[in-house]
Order: sequence, then C-alpha cells, then structure tokens
Amino acid sequence: MYLHCTEGERTLIKKLIGEGKTYKEGQKIIGCSAKMISNALKWQTKPKTRGRKRNTTIRVDHRITRMAKKHPMISSREIKEELQLPVSTATIRRCLREAKLFARNPHKVPLLKKKDVFKRLCLSKNTVTGIKWHNLTVPAKRVQDITEVGESSVSEESDPIDEPPESIQELTELACLKH
Repeated sequence: MYLHCTEGERTLIKKLIGEGKTYKEGQKIIGCSAKMISNALKWQTKPKTRGRKRNTTIRVDHRITRMAKKHPMISSREIKEELQLPVSTATIRRCLREAKLFARNPHKVPLLKKKDVFKRLCLSKNTVTGIKWHNLTVPAKRVQDITEVGESSVSEESDPIDEPPESIQELTELACLKH
C-alpha cells in the first residue's frame, strides 16, 4: 500500500536522496515515515489511457448489473428508464456483456394476449375456405358422429360447413369488429 504525499514533498525527497541523505535523515527532515520515502521514490506518473472515455462509471455499471441480476426478464430500455441513466441502451447492453450477463431477452415465450388471439382467428376465418374451416373448428369426435349418422345434430338453418361452432364464431366476430 502506497502512502500518499504531495508533489512538493516528492520532489524534496528525491532531492535529499540525490544529495546522498539516508532514509532516516530524510525522515527527520520531512517528518514522515521511511515507507513514505520509499513510495515517493518508486512513484511514477500513469500514462493517459488510449481510446474514448467511458460514458458510465464503475458505480453505475454495478447498479446496472445488480438490477439485471435482480430482474432477469428486464430489458435494457427498462433498466435505462428505471435508473434514469443518460446513456443509450446499447451502452447498457455492452456493460452487461462485460459483466457476463448476455442477451436481455425473456427466458420464455410470452403468452398470447386476447387481442392477438382475435387477430389470428379473424385472419384464419378470412383466408381459409368453408370446408377447411369446418375441419379446423369441429372436433374429431363430432366429425365422426356426423359421418356415422349421416346427418348432423345441427339444425337445418345453420350449415356446419359454412359456419364454425358458435363459441369460435363469436370470437372471430369480436376480432373482426375490433380490428
């Protein structure tokens, strides 16, 4: 561990040692320890680092990694907003990669929302023909019943080939009306 001294003390120590004074004599003149004198003689200025300066400090990097470890499903944009950082999301992802925390992507596929289910049903109803729609929507057991009996249990007014069962039909109507 280096004991710190000022630039003036450092030059004085180098001057005294250069004149041939011992550590003990320099200690008494300056009023410091022998370790401080040896540290002052070993001391060298650090060269400037190359490249661009970092946007984030070490403390901010630790806050980002702590947040990412606490909430594994959180995205880099959400980390930026929650910590109110003035850096880009790419900088946050870079910081996380340096901390060996890769890909701020969810661990599993999110569940479909009702809106997405409606859109899918509306699309399939509009693109699939009546017979194919019937095959998709009518359960296999009901299809067997229809073929065995020869007539469906559905009334004559509603043709099962043209229309899907009521529950799915209601869903698709809602979807088509909403969007």
